[in-house]
Amino acid sequence: MAQNSLIERIRCSDCAAFSELFDHYQQDVFNFLYYKLGNVEAAEDILQDVFVNIWEHRCNLRSDTSMKSYLFTIANRAALNYIRHNKVVLRYQAESEKQVWQTENPYVELERTELHGNLLRAIEKLPEKPRVVLMMSRFDNMSYREVAECLDVSIKTVENHIGKALKLLRERVTIVA
Repeated sequence: MAQNSLIERIRCSDCAAFSELFDHYQQDVFNFLYYKLGNVEAAEDILQDVFVNIWEHRCNLRSDTSMKSYLFTIANRAALNYIRHNKVVLRYQAESEKQVWQTENPYVELERTELHGNLLRAIEKLPEKPRVVLMMSRFDNMSYREVAECLDVSIKTVENHIGKALKLLRERVTIVA
């Protein structure tokens, strides 16, 4: 297959040349896509998209281009776009399912409210220093260094107070599973 003349024929909308290109490279591109995606249907769909893209942009083909490299570049980009799109879809589905479950189950809101109240009461009962350090760190979003500077103590002291506060909270706040 003389690549330069084949590309020129495709640029001139020669369907037979395009068919020849497809027949020559389709199995290699499919194998690459299947290896990358692990899904036959997706690999077949993207394979078709790759060759449709070539046909739609045939006027932009350059005869000095390595057709194999060009096809694999398009296939790789299409596969990456497919993967990115699926991640977004999966994230959306997971969030939707979570929201549906939470809105359909009135006990979830009751448990959340009850847990929040228990947590606040347990924080109120903490010794003063661990309570102050915990609130500055967790509620005011201050770093351990910032808390240490504000209270004029070492970072290690802040870590110790946080550890003590969290241990006491774990003991005092029960979560019913």
